[in-house]
Amino acid sequence: MNKIAKVIYVAAFFAVCCAPLCMMPFSKSADLENTAEELSFPKLVDDGHINTSFSEQLDNYMNKKLPARSYLLNAADTLTGGAFGAKTANVIPGKDGWLFYGGTENNYLDRDAMTDDELRSAVVTLSLIQENVKSKGGSFVFVPMPNKNEIYPEYMPSRYIKAEENDLSRLTEMLRQSDVNFLDMKQVLLDNKSLGLYHKNDSHWNYLGAFIGYDAIMNALGREHKTYADADYTTSYSWRGDIYDMIYPEGDYLDKQYTFNIDFDEYRFVIPQTQDSEGQLKIFMSNDAEKNHDDRFAVQKVKPTTKRKLYMVRDSFGRALLPFMIDNYDQALFARTTIPELQSVGPMTDMVYELVERNLRNLIAEPPAMAAPEREGITASAVYESEKNEAVLVETATGTRVSGTIDPEMTGEDGRIYVTLSGQGATKTLEAFPVFDEKSGLCKDGRQGFSVRLKDGDLPAGDYSVTVISGDRTSGEIATVTLGESSYQ
Repeated sequence: MNKIAKVIYVAAFFAVCCAPLCMMPFSKSADLENTAEELSFPKLVDDGHINTSFSEQLDNYMNKKLPARSYLLNAADTLTGGAFGAKTANVIPGKDGWLFYGGTENNYLDRDAMTDDELRSAVVTLSLIQENVKSKGGSFVFVPMPNKNEIYPEYMPSRYIKAEENDLSRLTEMLRQSDVNFLDMKQVLLDNKSLGLYHKNDSHWNYLGAFIGYDAIMNALGREHKTYADADYTTSYSWRGDIYDMIYPEGDYLDKQYTFNIDFDEYRFVIPQTQDSEGQLKIFMSNDAEKNHDDRFAVQKVKPTTKRKLYMVRDSFGRALLPFMIDNYDQALFARTTIPELQSVGPMTDMVYELVERNLRNLIAEPPAMAAPEREGITASAVYESEKNEAVLVETATGTRVSGTIDPEMTGEDGRIYVTLSGQGATKTLEAFPVFDEKSGLCKDGRQGFSVRLKDGDLPAGDYSVTVISGDRTSGEIATVTLGESSYQ
């Protein structure tokens, strides 16, 4: 390249880089709801003090004021992803135009894997939830949803070598050896993968995949249900993928979607109350996070037909299941939460707990909102003393918990932990959820967490000694907690 060409190249490069900045005084924010103050250039010194939020405010200002920002992002990601196949914006560009969510990489490669103790704690947690549901006359099924690259690994970049085992496969094997009713959704989808069950440019399954999944869930519950055997469907390229939108905000590619021609029973929303049930359902089924607000909502049949109720704990994969699940129950409550609320379960209630593979750790993130079951005949022959054995009383909006930690070396092979409270002339042994309770302040490395939620009026007010038993070992007394008259919610 001669000297003149180099000068022209450098000048053009800086011109392209500076053009958006030069246009900023003439640009309008894409966010028309922001006030003038929110769009003003941030101050390095504010009220005589260094503005510690300057960098964050500057980034926000540039994002809103930089002209054609979305187009620049689109161009950059097209270059890095399309031309070089590089991971960008937490997206993995795959083969034949497939895109994969970067958050599934660790599962695919089996990195940052759950330990055997964590997986065992997840199984015990699920078994306690199931026990509670059954004791109330309900039914339970756990549905682990596989990541897209678990079903279609052939479209992942060749440099990604899929691990033979990962959290999902190990948890599945443990569940098979337990009494927990679960659905091996991975196998269901693998058996039907040739139909094309996931979007190419979205992290979720399409409506055909959800249709097949719905039938499998109802079968796993042992529930008679509508099969929609005579229903036909149409296809159209009408779905804007969530992954695609992350890296190509100005792109116009639409994914293939399936529309089933089914006359569903009439229903109405109870939470939130609305006159436009069909429109509200479309919002809850969309990827529009700003409008979605689907953390908790409930529906009812206008004309009851089954007398059955549904409580479904789900994530974004549950959106595509909504029409089918709603159509099979007189009442249905849907919740996106890491804390299942077992007070929502009663007689004639089916509880479906759906959770995508990449979030399996959420099973042991917090103790469910459920009273601990009482146990009898729990004894131990040896005392295991350790400074890691601690317990405290935790007051929450949903009730009182005795939470703490024990030395992992003390934990029995089955992963079950029992807490005995003794005082005021009473003694109770309760089975704990083997999970850390963040509110206890005792969540530390090298420990096993536990938490028991006390039932309303379970014990009279007063002081109680706390002893933990696991396997054939007891911690001995590790704390004294004081229960008050108003401790129970």
